[in-house]
Amino acid sequence: MDVVVFGQALTELKLDDIRAIAFDLHEACVSTADEIANTRSMLMIEQTLRRTHRLHDAAIAALTAATKVQEVAQRAEIELPDNDVTRVARAAAQLARGMVVGDHPGIDLALHTLGKGWHRLPCLAEFQAA
Repeated sequence: MDVVVFGQALTELKLDDIRAIAFDLHEACVSTADEIANTRSMLMIEQTLRRTHRLHDAAIAALTAATKVQEVAQRAEIELPDNDVTRVARAAAQLARGMVVGDHPGIDLALHTLGKGWHRLPCLAEFQAA
């Protein structure tokens, strides 16, 4: 997964896409086990970012991803904050942080866990089976 390709895909979203992804993200995390898996994935990414000294790069990627989602909403003249936009922007930021880490132990599983609900983006279609 490439954070640049992901960012481009976010730019091409429409408001209906954001609403659909927000629904998918909600459906992908309905149980306590899902929430625990997501938290573990975020912690794995955070620890790896610290260990590899990539926190700054990850912060930039996260801000960029979240901003691109917000820009889609602004183009659609949606007043922010909006629950769906917020959910998708936060999830995009977390996924972008993980993409910055690269190939390290446990990161692929973490990305697949956080990527559930993102199957509508062709660049993340591999998560459809996740």
